[in-house]
Amino acid sequence: MTNKKGHLKALGVDIGGSSTKFCLIDKKDKSILKTITVPHKDENGTEEICSKILHQMKEWEFEGSIGIGFPGIVKNQVIFDAPNLGNNWNGYDFRTYFTSHEIDVTSVLNDADAATMAMIEQSKDWSEHEILCLTIGTGIGSGWISKGQLTAGTEYGREYSPELQCTLEQWASAKVIIEEELSLHEWILRFSDVLDILIEEYSPEAIMLCGGITTEKEDWLAELQALQSIRIVISDYEEYTGAYGASLLI
Repeated sequence: MTNKKGHLKALGVDIGGSSTKFCLIDKKDKSILKTITVPHKDENGTEEICSKILHQMKEWEFEGSIGIGFPGIVKNQVIFDAPNLGNNWNGYDFRTYFTSHEIDVTSVLNDADAATMAMIEQSKDWSEHEILCLTIGTGIGSGWISKGQLTAGTEYGREYSPELQCTLEQWASAKVIIEEELSLHEWILRFSDVLDILIEEYSPEAIMLCGGITTEKEDWLAELQALQSIRIVISDYEEYTGAYGASLLI
């Protein structure tokens, strides 16, 4: 697909536990042209989400290939599991749906890995070479940048902590804030616990964060940084980091 200026466009789709985010970019300069968030409400099955993607493509009159970030383990572009969307996604192949609509799905990968692809763009001139990337949402997704390259499939948020007696994402995801009615200060302390565990185990040189909560970074980032000696940076693309990263893979 081309726009009026003749520049190629790419569409990235970031499927989350509660919404799907879309990011349309100009492939020539990687600038963002459009973004939108579409809530799932009570419908998050394969047909419902795929039809929303198709609808958004029609709304934006987009006819090119798409890249998809998905909240679970992805193997060879096929969904292996989807802990925040349900078992009906296990074994699902997006190409089955979209091929029938003559749409090419160029890439399907874990949503946090897609977000990490965007954060590689932001950090490529940094002096730090080992960077932990975390996506804060319904769960806590993770990605790792090693010398400017993605190390895929980390899934640190799903690791069980004997100290916390739960997984890391069960301790401090954005979903937990709502479910347990945590104050922002209480969540900051919990998320700092998560960082302590990951820093001790994996020794990153810096940490990058993205997700919806990062749009309100002024309310909590300084307090979180004061609890940590390692540099913490928010993604330039905030809640659309995953969708932007998925668009880069087309």
